[in-house]
Amino acid sequence: MINNRKKNIAIVGAGNGGCITALHYHLEAPNEIDKITIYHHPDHPIEKVGQGSVGSGSMLINNFFHLNFQDHNIVQSTRKEGIMYENWGKVNHKFFHSFPQSSTAIHYIPNLLSKAVLESGVFEVVEKKITDPEREIDSDFIFDCRGRNNRDPDLYDKIINPLNSVILASKDEIIPDLFYTRTVATPNGWTFVIPNVGGTSYGYLYNNTITTKEEATADFTERFDVVPSSFIEFDNYVAKTFFSGERTILNGNRAAFLEPLEATSAGIYEYIAEMTQGYVAMGLDSKENCDAIIRKEVFKMETFVLWHYRFGSKYDTPFWDYAKSLPFNPDSEFKQVFDYCMNNSYHDIVRRTCRERNPVNSMYSQWNSWSVKNWADGMGIDKTHKIL
Repeated sequence: MINNRKKNIAIVGAGNGGCITALHYHLEAPNEIDKITIYHHPDHPIEKVGQGSVGSGSMLINNFFHLNFQDHNIVQSTRKEGIMYENWGKVNHKFFHSFPQSSTAIHYIPNLLSKAVLESGVFEVVEKKITDPEREIDSDFIFDCRGRNNRDPDLYDKIINPLNSVILASKDEIIPDLFYTRTVATPNGWTFVIPNVGGTSYGYLYNNTITTKEEATADFTERFDVVPSSFIEFDNYVAKTFFSGERTILNGNRAAFLEPLEATSAGIYEYIAEMTQGYVAMGLDSKENCDAIIRKEVFKMETFVLWHYRFGSKYDTPFWDYAKSLPFNPDSEFKQVFDYCMNNSYHDIVRRTCRERNPVNSMYSQWNSWSVKNWADGMGIDKTHKIL
């Protein structure tokens, strides 16, 4: 039954998930949402990772703040023109996964995004620690974006992934012409290198059941000449249901987390906001259908990330042997997109996508078919490779 009454929504948490949810509903549902209230507590830390975005997330941030790179850049964004893969696969050890110029993404500082959203004057902001959203908050709907800590593990399913730890570091040096994310495979995993306005961020991802913290730190320090600043352990998981109680919807790391190889977290947060909009704003969908759609999307992301590991790296080490051994069961949609990309040129794929509004096999999760083609070509993958 359609409900046209304007709704009030509350968002608990002002990290990446909370901010993306707030921006989405403010920009995408202005006729259905009356008021958005953000509850946050200054003692609740914002995750230090999550500086990369996909094109649609960049559009949300830029459209809301009217940013530019010259004189109005309050989240200190830098251009993300794609991802430079280094040391991956067995054929080409350096190739570029480019984004079209029409959909360039950004890197940004999560703390600054949070501060800018809270101080924008658009949202009602309540400084309060919330422990039981449904009991403490009077609102039509609530988005619980309180992060990954204090979750009940019985309410989540594991996502298959080889990584569970990251060491973070930063350097004051600015690397000229670094307008993309570097994703550098190492013997123990991979490292992101992200340009910031005043320096460069590094994150060394590894598996602590294969590599000790001391071994990872030593390799990180020697390989990238950095001083580690913090260590984070994480799980890869997805909620069994994104609905908690009668009015609460999970988003952010409260809902799911998958390693940040392809800005997966940002993609998940925005997808949850988008896919629950019909339910929240108009009552057009059911909780069960929303759950099924979102979980399917998250497991597509799992598949796409595992595909990267399927072809290994230049290193023959215990980590990469483990990564390649993980179960990889691509669904029929992935197989169709893969076959389509292997049997057509990059030019023909782009031309067909431009000519037809929604061509078959044009997308897999958040990736355009030309992105699949670009990455496969860079890795030296062709139609003779079995993907199973």
